[in-house]
Amino acid sequence: MKKIIAAVLAIMMILSLVAAVAEGTPRIAYVPKVIGQPWWDHVQQGVEQWAADNGIDVIYKGGTTVDAAEQVQIMTDLVNQGIDILCFSPNDPDACEEICKQAREKGIIVIATEASGMENVDYDIEAFDEAGLGAFLMDELAAQMGEEGEYITMVGSMTMESQNNWADAAVARAEEAYPNLVLVDDKRVEDNSDAQEAYNLTMQLKEKYPNLKGILGTGSFDAPGAARAIEEMGLTGQMFAISVAMPAEVSDYLISGTLKSVALWDASVTAKVQLNCAMALFNGQAEKIEEGTDLLEEGYHSVHIADNGKGKDFIYGDGYLAVTVDNWESFGF
Repeated sequence: MKKIIAAVLAIMMILSLVAAVAEGTPRIAYVPKVIGQPWWDHVQQGVEQWAADNGIDVIYKGGTTVDAAEQVQIMTDLVNQGIDILCFSPNDPDACEEICKQAREKGIIVIATEASGMENVDYDIEAFDEAGLGAFLMDELAAQMGEEGEYITMVGSMTMESQNNWADAAVARAEEAYPNLVLVDDKRVEDNSDAQEAYNLTMQLKEKYPNLKGILGTGSFDAPGAARAIEEMGLTGQMFAISVAMPAEVSDYLISGTLKSVALWDASVTAKVQLNCAMALFNGQAEKIEEGTDLLEEGYHSVHIADNGKGKDFIYGDGYLAVTVDNWESFGF
């Protein structure tokens, strides 16, 4: 019976999406962290596919650098153009709160991702529970390090809330399960979402901490940059790095063994779920997203609801996985 009900609800949501096109198509904008980088190019492909499948145009607009002020200006311009739905992934969630507040006061539906602590959004959508991904990253790195040695955490920016939450969860996991792992004094560094900077930092950190054995990154540029430095230092098999990353971007390092694994979720699917959630709210199919709601994409057919600690619910699915030398080609990006 539950399966039948779920199927009926899914059909109703699909019909609602179609009805929205017929009865009044919303103006939708999607603002990524940055454009012109592989991770976000893949997200753009997902957004464009959703738009084609649903017959609804989506404005996809972002800055060419990871810049919080530029992103807020782009969002401000879009809000002032009279859009109905704003989906985005913030470079600095705090910096985005005011424009999101203004958007919602205008009746715009606001759906974020990688911003579980934001207040002025209708929902934040995550591919997974943040604590779960952080623990997963640490378990992978700890196994590679033989569960002992010095490590440090790396993020794209100290203002990127989700990445820092993942890193915090990884450290908590190490403290809980791996007593022989030692977090060095610097604890955390930021590479400004730039693989070259991650490379430079890795070189500097190894000089500062000669016994450094592991780099636990969270951004998609952390492991690729660190791996390049590890190879150049001749430390493959002695020093290890992990982060989320695009399979094609790290394939050479996986094949050489410099990277043993990276973590991934399909961010283009998350973007589609943001859009599905927004449409469900826009067309009245749902006033509130409930535990177990089907948001129509793999990994989100029965979503989870959690409290972000600020009186807001956020939505998460079941989406993280390990990319290795054995499976990287299967992803297609």
